[in-house]
Amino acid sequence: MCHSDAVMAVNFGPSGLGLRRGYLKKYPTIGVRCHVITQDWKMSLRNLRSTLSFIGGNRYGQNDSTKIYDARNGQQGKVKLWSDPLFWGSRAIFRLGPPAQLQIQDVRPTDEAVYRCRIDFRNSPTRNMKVNFTVILPPSKPVIYDTKKRDMSKLLVQYAEGTNLTLVCEVHGGKPKPQVVWFLEGRLIDTTYEVQETQTSTGDTNSITVNRVTLWDLTRSQHHAKLTCKANNTHRAEPPSTTVIIELIMRPLTVQILGKEKIVSVGKRYKTKCRSSGSKPPANFTWWKGSKQLKTGFKALQDGATSESLLEWYPSHEDDGKYLICRAENPRLSGAAIEDRWNLTVHYKPVVTLRMGSSLNPEIIKEGDDVYFECNVKANPPASQLIWYHKDKKLQHNVTGGVVLSDRSLVLQRITRNAAGDYICLSLNEKGESTSNIIHLDVMFAPICKHVMNFVNASKSLQEVTPLPFNVAEQLHGALKHETISLACEVEASPTLVTFRWTFNSSGDLSEISPTKFTNDGTISRLNYTPATDMDYGTVGCWANNEIGQSKQPCVYQIIAAASSLDAGKPFPLQNCTAHNHSDTRIRISCIQGFDGGLPQKFVAVVDDKHWESTSPYWELEIRKPTTVSLYAVNIKGSSDPVIMHDIALKGVAKFTGESVSTVDMSPILIGLGGTATGLGLIVTGVLMALWRRHAATPAKPKQSQQPTIATFGGKTEEDDGNPDVIPTTNLTNYLSDKKLSVYGSLPRRPCHLEGREMPHEVLEDPDYPRASPHNFYSLQRPNRYSETIVRTSTIQESCI
Repeated sequence: MCHSDAVMAVNFGPSGLGLRRGYLKKYPTIGVRCHVITQDWKMSLRNLRSTLSFIGGNRYGQNDSTKIYDARNGQQGKVKLWSDPLFWGSRAIFRLGPPAQLQIQDVRPTDEAVYRCRIDFRNSPTRNMKVNFTVILPPSKPVIYDTKKRDMSKLLVQYAEGTNLTLVCEVHGGKPKPQVVWFLEGRLIDTTYEVQETQTSTGDTNSITVNRVTLWDLTRSQHHAKLTCKANNTHRAEPPSTTVIIELIMRPLTVQILGKEKIVSVGKRYKTKCRSSGSKPPANFTWWKGSKQLKTGFKALQDGATSESLLEWYPSHEDDGKYLICRAENPRLSGAAIEDRWNLTVHYKPVVTLRMGSSLNPEIIKEGDDVYFECNVKANPPASQLIWYHKDKKLQHNVTGGVVLSDRSLVLQRITRNAAGDYICLSLNEKGESTSNIIHLDVMFAPICKHVMNFVNASKSLQEVTPLPFNVAEQLHGALKHETISLACEVEASPTLVTFRWTFNSSGDLSEISPTKFTNDGTISRLNYTPATDMDYGTVGCWANNEIGQSKQPCVYQIIAAASSLDAGKPFPLQNCTAHNHSDTRIRISCIQGFDGGLPQKFVAVVDDKHWESTSPYWELEIRKPTTVSLYAVNIKGSSDPVIMHDIALKGVAKFTGESVSTVDMSPILIGLGGTATGLGLIVTGVLMALWRRHAATPAKPKQSQQPTIATFGGKTEEDDGNPDVIPTTNLTNYLSDKKLSVYGSLPRRPCHLEGREMPHEVLEDPDYPRASPHNFYSLQRPNRYSETIVRTSTIQESCI
């Protein structure tokens, strides 16, 4: 049922249609349901009111004609109406005009038919007219669905930018069939539709007109655009339509990190802002350093069409060269993130890491091995200096000393036990300095006598005052017959698990001491020794052994009669020392030796921080500038007072009588008295020593030439550049001929009963056979490096008394 009125009008106008009397002409008339329809009948009457007698209408059915309307002209020109109450009823209204109209209100589908209109005139022939009245049925209001059959008029659906949108418009009914079309923002975009008819359960036909439209690759220009579906089957009425508004989810268009700095520094706080626009809904921000996402330290800000994020952060040295990334992403669009990158240049002080060479096992490093360290330095600006330390002492490049420094590595060649300890490397740049981690180097070594090591350590403080005593590895012990003395043998070793054995050497016979006579406690072994006869005086050796091997030399204890021990002492100073030119570049120094104190002595020349040993008081040096030379005589009891020669240079001959702590006026009388006293002392000492030598061990077969080591008390050698003005000669000749007194007058000799007999070869070659050699002086350096000093020694055969 329609709610609006509809009128069908029949108009009577002037003549001119050429109708003959009795002729019935059909006029098509269209009525729209719920709309007004007008039909004109044109007459030639000038005054229709005065001439019209009757107007009537019939509806033609299939078999009959039904009178449905009667309008007669009443008195005074009034129209008398009659309408079939079963058909039009009160919906029909006749208006005489002008123009004359028959209006039918509320047009219904049942009103569609062929109608005849008859007009009677008072003075003119009757006229008839047929009207073919067609009723148009408007279609239903379009319904818009998505591909999921959801009614879009009832939902607010958002579509991702760049996706395709497909909608279906359905229209039910309509007579004639409607045209279903799509409009986008008032612009026709699709006119293709199809009609689908189905039969209902009651047998009626259900007609549906469908138009499917697809918007490809939605763009942000289509955001909030109106998409309308219209169904039109007549121009006489406004077509029904339905409109949806497109809502898009849009990715961000721009993202930018604000305030990028060229250089940032470690330790400073920075506030960095990132701005993005174009996203709907607003973008979410994430911050990254390289591939690592930052979870905290930032907050979001909203400013109209743009959104921002503020990051507070502290650079670290690990950030250097990395990218600080701000990433903006629509939370409802995956894979549509955009980002801005800031390549960070971070300045920081060096980061230093020390490690031992990868091919080394720090648990099994021993003496003689090569060790290398790698110092990894990361710094910006680049490091300007790298310094190595061992036990807080700065290391210097010294190839001859086995210390090789390269760009980022330290190589220690053929290390000794002294290389053990803590190592660090230090690096510095414009931002400051940094120290690496500490690596402790353990060096395994065969056992060595601890008292020898103590002497070595003490040499660092003694080197500037006096040379070390000769043969420091040997300890002298005096004992009476049947007196028990305790000998303590303490060694240093790594590893410290050691075993001991003791030996005794008398008259060249080496024998093992029974383990029942000594006790071991860790790195200490104690032997209680009791000499019973003269043959029990001699040399006792203590040997230690660990995983690395046996001690290279034993701890030596010289057991002598108590009386001899009391008489022995330090040697006397050298006398009559003279320096003169040997060549254009060399100076020769010669002295007269004094009393040896009853013990073997050696002679040492000290120039600055270098020491040269000799078995005779003769030296040959190369001097580049005036210098000071100190001369000593040394035995196991200590060193003599020094003879100091000042300003030695290539200037002829200079004679020095000896300068000691107390200056002596060497007048001829005093010289004579001193010589006499010295002679008497030598005679007495010679007699006493001859008695003792009868029981001493026979010395080994002397070599024609030997190479004594150079005592380097400070860890340096003559190859160092500590004093480039003093160059030792490569062949220091011993000018003590065989005719002169033996330097080693107190060395042990063969027993008389062995005179004229050859010593067994195995005894002479046995490394365990102790020899009172003047060259058993211990040095921190490797003996095989120093071949400059060549000393010839001769042994004076003593008679058997």
